[in-house]
Amino acid sequence: MICRELKEAWVMIEQHQHGLIAGKFANAFNSKLFLESKRKDEAIYAIYEHDRGWIDLDDTPFLNTSEGTPYTFMDFPIAVKLAFYSKGLEEVQAESPYAALLCSLHFERLLIQADIEHPAFTKYMEQERLRRDHIQKQLGITDPASEEELIFHSWVLQFCDDLSLYLCLNEPGSDKEHEHPWWRDGFTISENFDFTSGGMIQANWVDRNKVKLTPFPFESSLSIELGYRYVSKSDIQKLGLSDAYMQSEEIRHRFEITAS
Repeated sequence: MICRELKEAWVMIEQHQHGLIAGKFANAFNSKLFLESKRKDEAIYAIYEHDRGWIDLDDTPFLNTSEGTPYTFMDFPIAVKLAFYSKGLEEVQAESPYAALLCSLHFERLLIQADIEHPAFTKYMEQERLRRDHIQKQLGITDPASEEELIFHSWVLQFCDDLSLYLCLNEPGSDKEHEHPWWRDGFTISENFDFTSGGMIQANWVDRNKVKLTPFPFESSLSIELGYRYVSKSDIQKLGLSDAYMQSEEIRHRFEITAS
């Protein structure tokens, strides 16, 4: 679950819904900037489905009782989270081994950044190394050209994931001072794209419904609809998080992503 705290409520967004938005960004990526690739469709599928392991977990959100806040993707108990990462990867692999390879690499990077120490982490990392080795041999991804394609697709996944999270974790219309700190200076991974010439793609809120990207990575402006629940803190106290969440209204917010 992705959660953003307000004074009297939590904005709560299902992780897989965020993933589907990342997939829409990947699908809209300017074809002239997308590395020529025989596996482009599989890469886009991976980006759409990379967080599907969260579907069951987000069905019934629950409270971190020690903090008094909803569990989020950042503090969810690691052993359970990794078990559902594995479940999601199995489901993706059944449709596209290449997509599972890409998602597995993405999770490895995120988990290493999190600096986790837990027996379940060690077991998961070894399990995923074996999965990736098997898939790379199965698909013949053993030469520099095919590995270059995989690396490029991993950059696109990370960028689209970050841009979707940017919409989820920021209060719409925020100025730079009040933006989530992860992207105030730009999207770091975008330095790797040829069209940025070593710089970073910058995002700025024009208003509550419009985000400007510079340089612009998509074919044209696009409209994105984000669904979330506004869950009152008083309802959480009265009903418990799960019931308060289920009884809250789903809200749809439409954003325009543009070059100007």
